Amino acid sequence: MTLMMADLLDSLPSPVRLRQLCVALAVLDVAMSPDDEPDDRIFRFDPRDPSGVAMASMDNGQGDRYYIAFGETAVFGWGFAHEYPMNPFMRTPVEVWPGLLDGMPAPLESLTQEERFQLANTFMATAAFWSEDGRTWGAGSATAPPADPSADGAAELFELLLEGDPQAYVRFAQEYFELDPSEVAVGAVYRSEPLDPAILAELNADAEYEDVREQLDAMGLSGA
Repeated sequence: MTLMMADLLDSLPSPVRLRQLCVALAVLDVAMSPDDEPDDRIFRFDPRDPSGVAMASMDNGQGDRYYIAFGETAVFGWGFAHEYPMNPFMRTPVEVWPGLLDGMPAPLESLTQEERFQLANTFMATAAFWSEDGRTWGAGSATAPPADPSADGAAELFELLLEGDPQAYVRFAQEYFELDPSEVAVGAVYRSEPLDPAILAELNADAEYEDVREQLDAMGLSGA
């Protein structure tokens, strides 16, 4: 799948739905791999990030990652696909792709200066999008190289969020966790239904409910 930036914005769910999906992916990650350490998880959601916002993230452990910051109204999402041409570290001099951050919401601009999101004093991003009003999406003026409209890696980075359906997650879980969760159970989590023992059993029969519940409570996702 290739996506021009305009197509990415059209494909994203609404900001409200995006947050729901981000929480769902974090809940499912605990359910599918309860023995993993928090720092080893693929999908996370921290409603109390040190920056003062709620922060969703994905880290595939191979150098690719994304973050989505949810402020009171503004939302700022960015991804770093290390093997894609818009990687700032493939440029000389090293710099974020021109126009990538043009016009981003001022309330969240400070995130681009945080050390944890930088390497060599450079913001680690190949793709970025945002919403100022919590309803519509926008992006900067960056354009991909004419010969490679998918040069920002967004389609791969945000695939599960763009697909937004339980079937896509089931395929992911089968490949990554080598488990076969119930599509109905995944759908329940995607609809923000509380994770009860019956749903968990359909996701991962080997997971212990009290253990998973304790981890979700520690993450601030006690309502999930």
